[in-house]
Amino acid sequence: MKTLMFFASLIFAGQLLAEVTPTQRLYQSLNFADDLEFKNLDLAIERQLKSYENRSLKGTIKFGSKYYPKTVLKDSLVLLKTLTTEARLCLKSNPENLCLNAFNQEVNAKFALYIPLPGKREPGYRTKNSTKFTSYYSPDLHGSRVPTERFKRAIYRKPDQPSEQNHTRVAIDYQGALAGKGYEIFWVEESFYDLYLLHVQGGGRINIFNPDGSKEVKYLSYDGKNTRSFQMIYKYMIEKGYLKPDNAGIPGQRKFLEENPDKEEEIFGSCPSYVYFKESSEEPVGLDNIPLTEGRSLAIDSRVYKTMGMINFVKTVKASHVDESGKVVKVPFSRFFIAQDTGGAIRGNARCDLYFGYGPLAELTAYNMNEQGEQYFLIQK
Repeated sequence: MKTLMFFASLIFAGQLLAEVTPTQRLYQSLNFADDLEFKNLDLAIERQLKSYENRSLKGTIKFGSKYYPKTVLKDSLVLLKTLTTEARLCLKSNPENLCLNAFNQEVNAKFALYIPLPGKREPGYRTKNSTKFTSYYSPDLHGSRVPTERFKRAIYRKPDQPSEQNHTRVAIDYQGALAGKGYEIFWVEESFYDLYLLHVQGGGRINIFNPDGSKEVKYLSYDGKNTRSFQMIYKYMIEKGYLKPDNAGIPGQRKFLEENPDKEEEIFGSCPSYVYFKESSEEPVGLDNIPLTEGRSLAIDSRVYKTMGMINFVKTVKASHVDESGKVVKVPFSRFFIAQDTGGAIRGNARCDLYFGYGPLAELTAYNMNEQGEQYFLIQK
């Protein structure tokens, strides 16, 4: 009897220390249609599994009313990779509907589904399964390791001296507070507005033109920031009457700044926050130094979901193209994502920021997604 009580107390203690997620079990089957046809999913899974090799998955995590060892997150990724591999092999020699039906049956049979429970102040609070979705991307820049007439605006790493880390955006970009002190990592041809957008996204890709004529591609990853407050400049531009609310998107902001260069310093003064970057040969990293995978990584609230690597299945809408009248056309989509990042604006039980990678379509999607949709966590049974 004493032995049983001892083990019961251990189990109870483990439950008290468990990571608890605000989720609820969903007892129904889903159609796991992936609009990318599993492209890049293996890469995102492999990056997450590599990260797990370097960190502990000790302890337990609670989904719904059930406690799991945290190793279930790793096991779930391995299982999903196995099932998607089988599906791709099947598609090489069999009808698509046959292979995808088999894949759906396997996923529904081998995974438990959980939905997030929105908090009282979240948009989907009174809806059974409603998550707020936004999107982000990595800007493409063109630069050099040395300043030239073409490449003259600096990207800085975080200064070594604490006294130099807290300059404002205006002091750095317009008054040269860090110029010539060895903190420059690249000089780019893009505008200060493009650098501001790089700061908003927290990472990017840079196409480097070397003096000898050779070219290379590197990535820019977040390397810290000053302690100044961040504010999207469109708010100030609307407040000052420079833009109307219905024309305050990226195209409207860019057009006004290009036509009114004398207002640049004033406008950027409304956003004193400044982000520093580091050079990388891999894509921008999320939490746990995991390189983000375009179209597969997502950011969640790390205060709520403390362990990265959860499989997410998402159903919402995204920008497809701009029609002849200039209107952004949106289409429904569904896809597997892996939770691998977080962000200062990502707050809530049912809140996701989807990473769409590089290029014009990724940018269009990032600045035109503010949607409610469905989110599912997949945990191996």
